[in-house]
Amino acid sequence: MASRKYPLDPLVRLRERQVDDKTRGLSAAVRAREAAELERAKAEQARRLAEERAQKMRDAEQEALTKGALRAADLQRGQAWEIGVAAEQRRLAQHESSAAEREKGAALEESEARGALASTRADAEVVNEDKQRFLDRERRASESREEEAAAEVWRPKRG
Repeated sequence: MASRKYPLDPLVRLRERQVDDKTRGLSAAVRAREAAELERAKAEQARRLAEERAQKMRDAEQEALTKGALRAADLQRGQAWEIGVAAEQRRLAQHESSAAEREKGAALEESEARGALASTRADAEVVNEDKQRFLDRERRASESREEEAAAEVWRPKRG
């Protein structure tokens, strides 16, 4: 006699598909976080490089000023340049801040995706464990039937 089929096989397949879907979702979240991390790092580097360039220009201007090589017009242009540098620094800092916020959001989404995957895996594992218990019961019942049939063959007949 063939053993019975596990009645919740469709649920097992559904749980496996859900785990696969959540795994793909986590993968996408990880890629998004990595991209946001890279964008923030680039924004930070751009801001630092701009600060370094500005500081080099300030140092060169200060050196020229101490040597007496600058005129009043040069100093006025220097002040106008400082206003432009300050505006650029604000823009770069804002870009870096926005990139950092996107990175935090992406990290949160990744964390949520990890949690969802863990929960979905736990649900799938519960169903798989139930299936294994069902299969074990069926195997034991089948073995018991076979032993009983074998015992019947060797029993003395009354008659």
